[in-house]
Amino acid sequence: MTDIQNPTNWSDFDFLEFEAFVSKAEHEGFTYAAEEYPPYFEAPELQTIADDLGKLRALYEDNVSKVDAWYKQVGGERACDLHNAHVDEAQQRREDACLFGIRCTDGHVLTCDTEDYRDRYAAYLLKNPDTESQVPAVLVRRDVPGGEWTDERPATPTP
Repeated sequence: MTDIQNPTNWSDFDFLEFEAFVSKAEHEGFTYAAEEYPPYFEAPELQTIADDLGKLRALYEDNVSKVDAWYKQVGGERACDLHNAHVDEAQQRREDACLFGIRCTDGHVLTCDTEDYRDRYAAYLLKNPDTESQVPAVLVRRDVPGGEWTDERPATPTP
């Protein structure tokens, strides 16, 4: 990523993760944002703070003005572009971290955090075809985050 004019000593990823959280907090309220859209920092010390509501609130209060000043410094359009690029990167990181998935009939892979969740979600989708547009075809896994998917077994409804 090019220079984003990060006003903190955090990584650019962590600053933009905080900025995304601030955006949610401003629109949804702090507590709701913390419960539904918590930040996922790459720095362990920041993640420890994010995992504690009181510490996260203090981090927010101590640094929200930096986000506001940054927004004015880089301009609304650039800030929006950086925010959107970060949201895409964070989503890709989360998906790459998943080792289990469901390949659907259209070729799209739904990523899952655990094997158990994958199996239960595939069974749900097969039993309730009208609730989702994705139709499970094959259960897949990979050995390393971001690695290639390997077919494990066909997705079949459970009795």
